[in-house]
Formats: sequence, structure tokens, C-alpha cells
Amino acid sequence: MSTERDPELEALLRKKIKQMMSENRNMEKGGEVVHLDSENFDSFLREHKIAVVDFWAEWCAPCFILSPVIEELAKDYPQVGFGKVNSDQNPQIAGRYGVMSLPTVIFFRDGEPVDEVIGAVPREEIEIRLKSLLGE
Repeated sequence: MSTERDPELEALLRKKIKQMMSENRNMEKGGEVVHLDSENFDSFLREHKIAVVDFWAEWCAPCFILSPVIEELAKDYPQVGFGKVNSDQNPQIAGRYGVMSLPTVIFFRDGEPVDEVIGAVPREEIEIRLKSLLGE
């Protein structure tokens, strides 16, 4: 298996990412996933008793598999804060929580990390952890 990057594939992935992000911003029903950075990350955690943060990057194909799952969960659990951190653009936040693999989803309660999931996992795996945090 070659480890060389395919520039054409990367260009297509970037285009698809931009399209998906644009579509996601235009959704009006249910909860939304907030794009987080060093300016709003800490306040986002303070504002939500329970928060789920997806650490991702534009080059990460599994991140794009997980993204629709996070979007669906945000709609289904509007009482939970859902956020996304682009790890390449915000390495200080990823480093603070020891994020070494992408995607990584970290679950926060009262601003403190309490659980995490690494990789593109099925919705059920995230939802089980979320329900546990919510006491369901």
C-alpha cells in the first residue's frame, strides 16, 4: 500500500468538506454543532453542563464518516452542547486534552473531560456514553 498522498483526492475531500460545513451551517432544526477555537472553547464548556467535542482535521477521512453522526446527535440531544475543533488550526486545545488520534470525541461534564471515543465509531457507541452522562 502506498503512503503517498493523492492531490486530486485531497482536493475532492476539501471541496466536499466545505460543502458539508456550509450545509451544516444552514440547518435550522434541532441543536447545532458549534465550530470551536481558542476564542470560544472555554466559554462553550462553561455554558453547557454536558458537552461533546469532536476533534477532527480536513485531511482525516474517518472524521468525515463521523461528522454526520455528530450532527444527528446534536439534533436529537439539544440539551447537550456539541462542538467541533479543527485540531490542525487549534493544536493548543488538542494538546491540552492529549488528542493524538483523529477523530477523537471527548465528553465533558461541568467543563471537565469524563470520557472519550477514538475513531469513526457507530452512533450507538457515542449515544450509550451520552445517555450515561445524562442519567438516562
